[in-house]
Order: sequence, then structure tokens, then C-alpha cells
Amino acid sequence: MKLAKITFAKYNVRLQNFYKLHIKNKMARLILIDVKLEAVNSTPNTPTEATVVLSLKGQRITGTHISEPNQEDLAVIACATLNAVQQALPVSVEFSLRNAIRLNPQFLDTPLLVVIADLSYGRSKYELTGACQCEEVVAHRGIAQAALDATNRLVQFILSETM
Repeated sequence: MKLAKITFAKYNVRLQNFYKLHIKNKMARLILIDVKLEAVNSTPNTPTEATVVLSLKGQRITGTHISEPNQEDLAVIACATLNAVQQALPVSVEFSLRNAIRLNPQFLDTPLLVVIADLSYGRSKYELTGACQCEEVVAHRGIAQAALDATNRLVQFILSETM
């Protein structure tokens, strides 16, 4: 009986530690709230502006990006998302978008959106890749999710170390 109590107590402590860790990690997660892509003005061939809103512990963070010449909509949204992520972090980091692409693999019924980005954090550089499978009608939201997927592990690490 005494052995059972000790084993249960150890299990209970482990379970409590697991829940504390899970709640801490869950609270330090960026959540996608909104994605918008609009023309800057009504003239022909006008640039577009992407606005992405994220939430971190109830605080809203907005990232924006205005398209460069010949920049595709998916890349504009991915840049706005990386901008919002950068603003959300309490330390200095720099994101650089390499590519934001739509793939149509034969084995999937819906497109696979992929974001490839570089992150500079201190003296370290990381190559990040994220993906999201989604319907074409929600591709703008999907590419933002892919950008978040690319950054989520390092973001969680940075937030857990600084908060």
C-alpha cells in the first residue's frame, strides 16, 4: 500500500508538471486572427497591401507589407505575417522571406502552400520551412498559416526563454 501511494504521488507530480508546461507553451503561442489583401489605391497596376493580425496572450499584433513590383500575393501575405511575428517577439530578430509558393501535388486534392524563410537571431541563422494544406478559397489565410508553421518552434522557444 505504501509503495502504491509513493508511485501515485510521483505520477501526480509528473502530471502536474506536464500540465504546467502545456499551459505555459499554450499561452505562448501566436494565433492567426485575420488576413486582408487590398489594393493601395484604385489606379491600374497599383501595389497591394497585406495586413495580418495575430494574437499573443490576448494582445493583437498587426503586420503589414506593401507589394514590390512583380511580387505575388502569397509572398506579400507571407511577408506581412513574418512582420507581425517579428513585432510579437520581445527580442531582436530578422526574418527574410525566400519563397512563398503554391504546390499542387498529385496525391493531394487541395493545394499545399509552402513558406521558406530565413531567421537571424543573435549570431545564429536558421532556415525555416512551413506548410499548410487548404482549399483555394482560403489560400490567403493558408499562406499566413504556413508562415506561422515555419516560425512556431523558434517563436515558442524565444517566448519561453523571455517570458
